[in-house]
Amino acid sequence: MKIQRTTYLSLGSNQGNKIEILQKAVNLVAKKIGSVLKISAVYKTKSWGFKGEDFYNICIKVSTFLNSDELITTALEIEKSLGRTRANSEVYVNRNIDIDILLFEDEIILSKELIVPHPKMLERNFVLIPLSEIAPNTIHPVTKKNDSKLLN
Repeated sequence: MKIQRTTYLSLGSNQGNKIEILQKAVNLVAKKIGSVLKISAVYKTKSWGFKGEDFYNICIKVSTFLNSDELITTALEIEKSLGRTRANSEVYVNRNIDIDILLFEDEIILSKELIVPHPKMLERNFVLIPLSEIAPNTIHPVTKKNDSKLLN
């Protein structure tokens, strides 16, 4: 029996037609990961950690039957299908699409492939603002605070 879970994803783009790329990514998430239940507004933010074009960022709430391993694999496949190439580097670079798994139910996941909650989400207003828009009462499993309080 498959278990249905709720996950929150952050999507960002700073290359090409950013709105079109974000829409394509949302469509692929709906097709390959699960039902997209909520989508935040689009937020324009400066590049973070490097000099580059501004990003357009959104957060989405998704209901999925995938487990966390399948989720990260599928998210990476979606990025690749939209032209993302990943370098084995810790340096931030321009990218046409970036999909991060912020939360997966109330689970804490520490594996080689995936860390949830996303380890840098609390440092990033471009994540916290759209996340608090669509999930103001969702509790962060480590801090035990809801998204609205995390933003403050």
